[in-house]
Amino acid sequence: MVLSLVIASCGGVKKRSKKGAAQEPVVSQTIIKEPVKEVVVPVVKQEPVKEVEEKIVPIDNKPVDPSRYFVIIGSFRNQDNARRHQVDIAVDGFRESALMRNEAGLYRVSVLATDDVSAARTEVLRIRSRFPKYNDVWLLISKK
Repeated sequence: MVLSLVIASCGGVKKRSKKGAAQEPVVSQTIIKEPVKEVVVPVVKQEPVKEVEEKIVPIDNKPVDPSRYFVIIGSFRNQDNARRHQVDIAVDGFRESALMRNEAGLYRVSVLATDDVSAARTEVLRIRSRFPKYNDVWLLISKK
């Protein structure tokens, strides 16, 4: 008797209608909602773009670039060190660098010269995000 009750409650025995056809088993649906996965997006604190205004002077009697904004990727007291840095950054794709000098005698390695301040700031941020080893890249504003 217990066996009959278990079989009947599990749907193991099909009940017949008066006409003898098997009835479809009753199916109940339970909707199970999967828990929402939290996506954690790391927030990288972006330092503001350092901007320094200084006067650029000629090197070896070459005229000074007339652009107003320069993206600086290296600064050196020694001109030979600045030139070696130009070779080093060329490996990372900065093949169009220029050497500049300020009034104090520091040599600057520039990877972008432009009159568009927005483009210069964007390039500083791009370099910082793409090349972490150049996270000290900054913007030089030329005094005229």
